[in-house]
Amino acid sequence: MKKYIISKNSVPEGMSLHGVLGDLTRMPREAARAVSPAVEDLSLCPAGGRVRFATDSSVISIRVSFVRGGYNNGCDVVCDGIYRGKIAGAEEDISISGTITLAPEGIVCAGQRRMRTVTVFLPRTAPVEALEISLDSDSTVESAAPYAIEKPIVFYGSSITMGASSKSPSLAYTARVAERLCADHINLGFGGNAKGERAMAEYIASLDMSAFVLDYEHNADTLDYLRETHKPFFDIVRSAQPKLPILIISRPDTDREFLRSCYGRRIVMDTFHAALDAGDRLVDYVDGFYLWGDENRAACHISEDDCHPCEHGFEVMANVIAPRLKALMDRDPSLNTMGRDGADADFPTHI
Repeated sequence: MKKYIISKNSVPEGMSLHGVLGDLTRMPREAARAVSPAVEDLSLCPAGGRVRFATDSSVISIRVSFVRGGYNNGCDVVCDGIYRGKIAGAEEDISISGTITLAPEGIVCAGQRRMRTVTVFLPRTAPVEALEISLDSDSTVESAAPYAIEKPIVFYGSSITMGASSKSPSLAYTARVAERLCADHINLGFGGNAKGERAMAEYIASLDMSAFVLDYEHNADTLDYLRETHKPFFDIVRSAQPKLPILIISRPDTDREFLRSCYGRRIVMDTFHAALDAGDRLVDYVDGFYLWGDENRAACHISEDDCHPCEHGFEVMANVIAPRLKALMDRDPSLNTMGRDGADADFPTHI
């Protein structure tokens, strides 16, 4: 077996990082510290981070070393858009390992080799020290084909945005939406700590991105706080990037605090309507009251609470958000969203 080690500021030739910086974090330390100590800490967790490459290896063996353990600290492996397996560990683990064999399920026929695109989704809540990928000794590694939309979609929001409580980082709604549009993405979800701070808005406004999804209502402690921060946050990003498609979303778990959700929705919609009144045509709004549908809403969240989506809930959310975001981005002719059909795509597929 040939070993390829990805560590801080070291990526083997033919492999590429996405959704994280070279040091395997989601934000520059100084920028995160300017927001809050909690965001600085959570920014070390590589939620939404991916390693991509192409290979003709029939076996992929992965070992992950953590800075510290974390809840649901597994990696997902996706080949040519199909989920192939998970390397998962317990919260106290400092390293996990496992092997995904591709051949038995027909991805590689016996005696045959072909190139396929591999995406390794990094753990959601555990800072990574290093990722060791072992492939067949006679295999080839090449750069993966670029995303159809190379500038990332940036998502900002709560623990739901960060991917809680999915055990598979590839199945968070953010990952599902981005992959359906064949777009790179950055997940700036910060569980319990997406407070709409000015420093965060200014950091996001500085990013080179194809679209921005604003989804932090859930972490606003009070309605007054949401009212004081939501429109200013939007305005900072819009002022810096007047031609950026921006999708605004309100919280999906509306049954738990119904009246609070109604008032919060009004505040979030006020931001949207103010943008429309100002002539903004690159903005849209997705109503959280409809993100989990009208029937069997209980099947969309985990049994321990009625707040965080389960993996089915993330799928339902992606089914709503992906086509709306695609339609919004299609208003900008410079963006190529034709690679996938956001309404019908099914990524990744568990078999």
